[in-house]
Amino acid sequence: MARTIKIGLDYFPFDVDFFQDIRIRKLIKYQGGKAVTVYALLLCTIYKNGYYAEWDKELPFIISEQSGYTEAYIQEVIDCCMNIGLLSKELFESYKVLTSKGIQERYHAICSSSRRKCLIDEYNLIDHTTENTVSHRQPHEKTANTSQQPNTPKPQPRTTPQTPVESPLPPHPAPSVQKYSSSIDKEVAEMKKSIQWKESVCIRYQLSNEQVDTHLADFALKCDKLHTSMQDARSHFCYWLQKKLNSIPTSSAPKKSQTTTHKKEEKTQSSVDSAAELRDYLASRGLDPAATDLSKVAAADSAADFAKIPK
Repeated sequence: MARTIKIGLDYFPFDVDFFQDIRIRKLIKYQGGKAVTVYALLLCTIYKNGYYAEWDKELPFIISEQSGYTEAYIQEVIDCCMNIGLLSKELFESYKVLTSKGIQERYHAICSSSRRKCLIDEYNLIDHTTENTVSHRQPHEKTANTSQQPNTPKPQPRTTPQTPVESPLPPHPAPSVQKYSSSIDKEVAEMKKSIQWKESVCIRYQLSNEQVDTHLADFALKCDKLHTSMQDARSHFCYWLQKKLNSIPTSSAPKKSQTTTHKKEEKTQSSVDSAAELRDYLASRGLDPAATDLSKVAAADSAADFAKIPK
């Protein structure tokens, strides 16, 4: 009695770079990491029957029972596998079959390595018959050709006239780069036209627009450097302006303090002079400064008022 050919597989390999596959990464991205469990259960169902599995409306319930996920989620994962290419969407829509080109190639490789007869005649997405035929016929054809022509002389190669080799064309000269050349007056005029750049200078150095124009005019008179670009000219001006602003002394604060000190000294001196005059006046009137009511003396506005003070 002939032995029945086994179609399904007892195991299938799991590649170490499984999670590097862009389709697996998309599946995890769209459906989460637990979608890999659903996909693995689908592969087990397919390889158990061969290289494809016919769609059954109870399949989501079976996988839901095995994984613990809801049937709606199982259906979403299956639809996602078809959209990203893990399962053939065309075969499913036409024949209600779950398979793919990668599944069939893996099935063919397993059957070849285990020396099993591999027949992918239904829903075939690959074609290995031509490869097998060519690989088996090549050694026989080579042996036959060798046996038929053991002593035949080898044909002499035909000599072809040599054509003169054309000299290579000279390389094209590199395009000349124009050097930057501009006068300081043109550079200053260009800087004055650049409104955005002038605003940044005003903000940076806390100057008005007219003050920046004044400094630019002064820069044009004093600059004797040749710039390599417009950016170099602007950088040079900013460096020159910073150096110029740092050299200006800020003497407003000392003047204020000196003025305040001078006023205090004058006030103190006037107070001293008034006290001395008051003592002299009291002495001329024959009054004792210690026994005189100084509050009345301080309230006196004129010499007539001083005269009214009793001796």
